[in-house]
Amino acid sequence: MDFKDISLLVIEDEELVRESYVDMFELFGFQIDEAANGQLGLQKLAQKDYDIVITDLNMPVMDGLETLKRIKKKNIQTEVIVITGFATIENAITAMKEGAFDYITKPISLEHARIVLTRCVQHIEAVHENEALRNVNARLRQVNELKDKFITITNHEMRTPLAVIKGYMELLDLSLEEKGAETEEYIGIVNSTLGELIELVERMHNLSEAEAAAARFKPQTFNLVDSIIEVAAGMKLLFQKRGIHFSVYSNEKNIPFTGDKNGLRRMVRELLQNSLKFTEKEGRVTLRIKKERAHGKVYIKVEDTGVGIPGDQLDVIFEPFYEVQDVMHHSTSQTDFMGGGIGVGLSIVREIVEAARGEIAVESTPGEGSTFTVILPCSQESVPA
Repeated sequence: MDFKDISLLVIEDEELVRESYVDMFELFGFQIDEAANGQLGLQKLAQKDYDIVITDLNMPVMDGLETLKRIKKKNIQTEVIVITGFATIENAITAMKEGAFDYITKPISLEHARIVLTRCVQHIEAVHENEALRNVNARLRQVNELKDKFITITNHEMRTPLAVIKGYMELLDLSLEEKGAETEEYIGIVNSTLGELIELVERMHNLSEAEAAAARFKPQTFNLVDSIIEVAAGMKLLFQKRGIHFSVYSNEKNIPFTGDKNGLRRMVRELLQNSLKFTEKEGRVTLRIKKERAHGKVYIKVEDTGVGIPGDQLDVIFEPFYEVQDVMHHSTSQTDFMGGGIGVGLSIVREIVEAARGEIAVESTPGEGSTFTVILPCSQESVPA
């Protein structure tokens, strides 16, 4: 903020002195108005907002202290600087207790006035910036609340009709005793599409659940390796179907972990699903589990040789509803190459990791692949038999 953007009101009863102040402050570059006493100054303030008011303390009609009190009562954001003589410094201190920003002593030193005014302008800038940040944060909270409402309402409104359609499709399939190849194909297409819609709604529901996980889950101690391998085994066929080499490694067979077991399984599944979608045929996906005893940490890495992520998108891939690929080429398939969902998978991962007091990092090179690393605290408890 430049001095020329700052509006300043000078209140001084002695005309010659007031004019000298105006000339001085105009030299600094301020927009200047003037008033001959406190009462006239308040009238100007009622008609226009000023960033700074500079007022003499010793004036007839209404003294500077009373003027200050009235300004702060009605215009709390207006900064007031008082002018006083050396013999009345105590009055200046009293004024600062009433809300004055600072004081300048008579006779006014040009350099001292510049220093005080510069600090005052910097203070105004900081206040404006803080206000802008508060407004942005408030807006972000509103957007987040709208997002939560959208997910909740959509989830609720879609589940019932989808359940009805699914039920009647099953009845229709059973009631048709003789079905030709064409009819079988049509029913298969409808059921497949219906399954994708149900999966989409379920993933939206999962996002809502994951965001509240920290406040709701009941921690339990379990073998992290067994749980992760179970998830990997369940997805093995999907990798085989796509022709992707999939392998799992762990430096220990038993790693006790205390936390949300279902959440951790979901986290691993989402990371593997992500690699599955963005790795081409004949590519490779590797899941590694490593316990670092010295640091009391366990590292879960999902490495792939997929399409990679552009560097300018690494900071936003964990945001809800964000997808790396061009949305114009969006596909709802969860297994096809470059297939997409609704962009909540990695957001769910982040929510679960944060709820477990862990960290997640990603390294990626476009055209070469990505590595997602989850770092979790190890449990000192043993796994119950």
